Amino acid sequence: MPATKKISGVGPPVFKFQLIFSTNDFARRLANLNFPEGWAVLAQEQIAGRGTKGRKWHSASGKGLYVSFILRPQLSSLNLLPLTVGLAAVEAIQDFSKVEVRLKWPNDLVYQGKKLGGILCEAQTSSHSLAQVVAGIGVNLNHRPSDFPSEISTGATSLYLITNQTWKADNLFRLLGSSLQFWYNKLQKGQDNLIIERYQKRSALAPGQGLVLSSPEGPIAGKFQGIDEKGRLQLKIGSITRAFQASEIIRILPYHDNRSKKC
Repeated sequence: MPATKKISGVGPPVFKFQLIFSTNDFARRLANLNFPEGWAVLAQEQIAGRGTKGRKWHSASGKGLYVSFILRPQLSSLNLLPLTVGLAAVEAIQDFSKVEVRLKWPNDLVYQGKKLGGILCEAQTSSHSLAQVVAGIGVNLNHRPSDFPSEISTGATSLYLITNQTWKADNLFRLLGSSLQFWYNKLQKGQDNLIIERYQKRSALAPGQGLVLSSPEGPIAGKFQGIDEKGRLQLKIGSITRAFQASEIIRILPYHDNRSKKC
């Protein structure tokens, strides 16, 4: 059976597991028992960790940071929460490692086009004005190429592969807790414009860059126009700009800056 303990001191209150099925699932159980927001569930390994669209999140034992936080934002802030969590994560990783990580909308943490981590926010309504959310964050810390399943190995990376150094998950967790508290407070105070502005500065996408999105109507190609006030990706398709919320980028096309240059 996995052991749990409450860690005191710097950082958020946390249950820490050696092995767990899913940090998100356990955090949801705590939330349903009315544990306060800010509590976290941290694991060295997950048997059934998951990402978006029901995909499995591979959680190699002792190689990454696998953590979920209980949050209860206003319903009006719910659409911006994944962006807020992602922004908190990339800033914590950069403070921790000096590696400049980028955000691939809506929930990937990337370095030079390869996936370093991901965000999974799962929400349910807890009252007429609040949502109950479990925000899961996974970051690849000490993975070697052999630690990734073959089907994702070419598109994944880790801090070890980037820096040739090993990293402690507990140290990143504490920085992440502080960064999340900072940006979550901004969200709760209604500072949406600041969050969107900072998110776009951290984006892996350049304005005008060609993208292909998945959608219920099939793949859609267009040019990236930024993130709107509801956290939606804006895509220019011909002469029309559309906003997408529950979509996924399936391809990023090479970016060509056509602005005139001085000789």
